[in-house]
Amino acid sequence: MNIFDQIFSRTKVSPLKRKNDIDFEMKNQSESLINKGFEIISKFQKEDHNLILYRHFFDETPKEEESIIFLGIRVVTKKGILYPDPVLKAFFSDDFTDISLADIEIEEYLSNHGYGSILLSTLIEIAKQRNINRITGWISSVDSDHIERLVHFYKKHNFEVYLDENSRDSLKIGDLIWKNI
Repeated sequence: MNIFDQIFSRTKVSPLKRKNDIDFEMKNQSESLINKGFEIISKFQKEDHNLILYRHFFDETPKEEESIIFLGIRVVTKKGILYPDPVLKAFFSDDFTDISLADIEIEEYLSNHGYGSILLSTLIEIAKQRNINRITGWISSVDSDHIERLVHFYKKHNFEVYLDENSRDSLKIGDLIWKNI
């Protein structure tokens, strides 16, 4: 890896506080997330990765009035904590009848481990718990290099995907709609 790749790389592995002690690190990371205003949704293992699924809430806003949905996954392995965390950002509509999916961010080296599916499934569960029947979003032109993979991903989660072949030069190249039927 050249010096510029090292300086500008977002890929980071932070070593474990106690070498090979995953249980200690899971507890330590959970406490750290809670202290920063995150709620732990679940902890589980997937392949050789230990995961902490979390959601951020703002202290001053009652949970039922929280308009921002910020979900993340802390990935802990024997090698260390993998950063940056895969995250999903979404927003409730003003009247809390719809959710707008803003972004799912997963670094390339963390892709294809199912983290996007975990995040999106959690968002769908939030929608169902809140009796919200629709999640909308769009596909950005920055994703055009892996459009087929995205279409497959969203369809796998029961989203309708509408691509606009004529909008390749614009920021938005497709729409996403999930309906709770």
